[in-house]
Amino acid sequence: MSSVDRHTLVRNINYRSDAEYVVKVAKFLLTPVGIWPLYGDGSTFSRVRTVFQTSFIFSLMCFLLVPHIIYTFFDAENLTRYMKVIAAQVFSLLGIIKFWTMIINKNKIKRCLQQMEIQYRDVECEEDRMVMVRNAKVGRQFTVMYLGLLYGGALPYHIIMPLVAERIVKEDNTTQLPLPYLSDYIFFVVENSPFYEILFVTQILFSTIILSTNCGVYSLIATCVMHACCLFEITRRQLEAIVMNGTDDLHERFGRIITQHMQALRFAEMIENSLNIIFLSEVVGCTIIICFLEYGVFKEWEDNQMFGMVIYTILMVSILVNIFTLSSIGDRLKEEVSSANRYFNK
Repeated sequence: MSSVDRHTLVRNINYRSDAEYVVKVAKFLLTPVGIWPLYGDGSTFSRVRTVFQTSFIFSLMCFLLVPHIIYTFFDAENLTRYMKVIAAQVFSLLGIIKFWTMIINKNKIKRCLQQMEIQYRDVECEEDRMVMVRNAKVGRQFTVMYLGLLYGGALPYHIIMPLVAERIVKEDNTTQLPLPYLSDYIFFVVENSPFYEILFVTQILFSTIILSTNCGVYSLIATCVMHACCLFEITRRQLEAIVMNGTDDLHERFGRIITQHMQALRFAEMIENSLNIIFLSEVVGCTIIICFLEYGVFKEWEDNQMFGMVIYTILMVSILVNIFTLSSIGDRLKEEVSSANRYFNK
């Protein structure tokens, strides 16, 4: 039996379900906002639908963010008191940056996902498949932990905190609940019922869209980087097997290992080219967000608002987990690359 036949026999028949498992969370979060790279069938109708969908979602994001920025920096009577909400503005801005990066780099990211599916299909043995699945599970665990913390802090921030906050006094001396995002809609008045109540619910829904965008892109990053880690780990395991046990078909084995290593390097390069802007904006933006969230914790403590302090603390922990995870998977990828290269340099 030829080497080609042996390689064909061990192909993974469950590669579609494996690939679907890897990207399930990111796909679930990014498809509704129209930026999942594999969304649509490539037809004219599908492309037009995607353009309208992404334009509509972007308009909703701007409808939430721009009036909030106008109010904070131009209308707020006490900017020191409202500085803590700048964290939400930076987070929303990050969502918009990720949103457009996913649109602009759609084809590059699509190729990454297609290559991932091919690599699951062409896995050489069951042990290598288990390495890939194990790394995928680690990426999903990071994602679930981040999502739990972020949603656990963001939803109470948008829903419960306005309900327990100090009421706003209107010109006729009546009071009303503050909006989740205090905003100045320049061209129309929002204080009258029922428009105010509709806007209250609308802001919660729009903020959830931004939240899902941020979380979905984060899940995609964790998935792609952990998959790159597993490719280098497989290369290292194959090299270790040759060093420890030897092989009769050394030339053939080295040919496969070099091919596997080149695939891993190309996949890592594809990730860098398609997601480097997101990596940079994530690190810089999250650092700024942590500063303002920490300010919010101290401000709520000073005002004896224990519930608000807890919410800001949860949000700060979720962003810290985000930074820690990005650093951890980056270090893991670097270690796997170095480990594989050490065998090639021997």
